[in-house]
Amino acid sequence: MKSLFTVILALWMSPAVWAETTINAREVQKAVEQFVLAQVESELPEDARPVVDVRWQGDLAFAVDGAPQIRVRRTSSRPLRGPSVVRVGIDVGGQTQRSMSVTADVRIWRPVVVASHMIKRGEEMALVGCELAERDVTQVRGAYYSDIQALEGMQARRTLSMGDIITDGHIEKIPIVRRGDAIRLVARAGRMNMSAAGEAMQDGGVGDRIRVKNSDSGKVVYGHILEDGAIQVGL
Repeated sequence: MKSLFTVILALWMSPAVWAETTINAREVQKAVEQFVLAQVESELPEDARPVVDVRWQGDLAFAVDGAPQIRVRRTSSRPLRGPSVVRVGIDVGGQTQRSMSVTADVRIWRPVVVASHMIKRGEEMALVGCELAERDVTQVRGAYYSDIQALEGMQARRTLSMGDIITDGHIEKIPIVRRGDAIRLVARAGRMNMSAAGEAMQDGGVGDRIRVKNSDSGKVVYGHILEDGAIQVGL
């Protein structure tokens, strides 16, 4: 009986029976982070800074001995922005021991133009009213700006608070033509240039397409505002 107990005890204490592989949470987080960064960095401008927060906690233990391999792959072709799910597989000894979904919160930070103070509706976007600051642009709607000079000739479409990221939805061209203004209509056909008196039916800046009325015929047409304030219309 004593010899039988000795055999059982020996098996119980055997390293082969109790062989175990452990992967800590940080190893999983690091593998996912490296995978996501490799995926998104090639898509971003040089001044962008991606930040990845991997939402995984807890170590993983497997009752098998061997060098673990962590595999990460995308679950869809959607851009990795905001909370994104990737698939993680854990292989030990050539066998898949665990397959799981892991969420990585992907944020893109970039220097962008923001309001340096409150800017009221209709105010010109003067250089003193804007500055470059690094912001999280992951969820920004509309086109934002990374060059202050791009706002020259623009005005605020609505009131902006200090620190607001300025997008194309916040600004508009400063009107050089206003509704009711007497304007000159011009049309070109080959080498021929024609002009007529007209009236602006909308406000607009250089390059804008607005409605105008021919004062002689009363006909309302669309035209583009030229730099001198004339409206180019088609024949």
